[in-house]
Amino acid sequence: MAETLISAGVLTRENDISFIAPAPLEAGAAIVGPTVKGPVEIPTLVTSYGQYQNTFGVTFTSGSTKQEFLTSLAVKSYFNNGGNSVLVTRVTNGSFTSAEDTGITPASGSTAPFTIKTIGQGAVLNSSSSLNSDGSLTSGTADNLRWEISNVDNSTGTFSLLVRRGDDSTSNKIILETWNDLSLDPSTPNYIEAVIGNQYKQIATDGSTKYIKTLGEYTNKSNYIYISGVNRQTLNYLSTDGVTVNNDSDSNSFSGSLPSAGSGTFESATGNLVSGGENYFGDITSADTQGLTGTDYDDAISLLNNQDEYVFNIISVPGLTKADHATQVDAVISLAESRGDCIAVVDLDGYDTAIATAVQAAQGLNSSYAATYYPWLQMQSSTGKLVWVPTSVVIPGIYAFTDGAAAPWFAPAGLTRGGIGDVIQAEKKIN
Repeated sequence: MAETLISAGVLTRENDISFIAPAPLEAGAAIVGPTVKGPVEIPTLVTSYGQYQNTFGVTFTSGSTKQEFLTSLAVKSYFNNGGNSVLVTRVTNGSFTSAEDTGITPASGSTAPFTIKTIGQGAVLNSSSSLNSDGSLTSGTADNLRWEISNVDNSTGTFSLLVRRGDDSTSNKIILETWNDLSLDPSTPNYIEAVIGNQYKQIATDGSTKYIKTLGEYTNKSNYIYISGVNRQTLNYLSTDGVTVNNDSDSNSFSGSLPSAGSGTFESATGNLVSGGENYFGDITSADTQGLTGTDYDDAISLLNNQDEYVFNIISVPGLTKADHATQVDAVISLAESRGDCIAVVDLDGYDTAIATAVQAAQGLNSSYAATYYPWLQMQSSTGKLVWVPTSVVIPGIYAFTDGAAAPWFAPAGLTRGGIGDVIQAEKKIN
């Protein structure tokens, strides 16, 4: 680095900032639990409830009943009370994979120019290419996707890629993302992998430490998809005259490698969200909490121990209780204690727990980095039903409201700061 002498004992120093270390993901709260869709066990930052809906979904069908996970209610409550960012870590039971495009047709030949995969995982992302008369998908939903190729320009070798919501139609397109002037020429700045990204993440283990492993060269800029492969690159699409289209190694014009205009769907994702008969809200047990067991949370909790990667003030795991999932609840409390920069909001027991039982359970905990509240509360679900939820669903939002209305050292209690606007009633009235 260069130094310039200004006067005796005074100089300026030029700092080299050509390399900037990646910053950790910072959020007000970290919420761990099941979601309808989205990346599995990849802590993901969302800055609005709308972004959460698009990334992780809200309601789903279990058997013949519409349901909502506690995770969704917790995130909504947090944003409704003034929170500005949440680190969501989705947990699942079983193996979940991404969906892949159903086949992007090239202008000539049979090999698809490139392939796309969804960042989200699970069979909920699959859709059939069968169309209704209005151009909508017969299996299209707000939780799956469709793609569209348009503006194919043979003279420049460029095209546009649209990411559409699965439940739209020809006359009422719901376009989530638009990527214009894409190219299959890796020598250009608008090369499709460089523009959209080709990275995907998976959980890995180094000894006993869990971490997120990133594969692929280009950082993802899309919130929904990544390019999983380019099968027909058009290196130096145009000749040196800037007009003539070059040929590939088989003497075929590069223009034949461009995708044809059209639309399609995503299929082949694995991972069933539910099978029916799961326990939700006040019915959760040690053996089944929203279709999961306590051990399904282990990797996600372990990941969030990493202070270099993730920064948050509050952590909660709605759906786990000390009585039924002691190992995981203790791990969350230990996480907060070892980090020393956050508080764990935990639940002691299930719905309809006697006051004496709750008091005894609370007396068994002693930590400056954990808090628990009683009793359960009633809220309005996005399913239209009134449901009973543990306090870990709403307390992070009350903390956020207190921070905004007063300061972090003020107690989240009383008529001014202790009110919970999205709660209808408490399970029990206590003195």
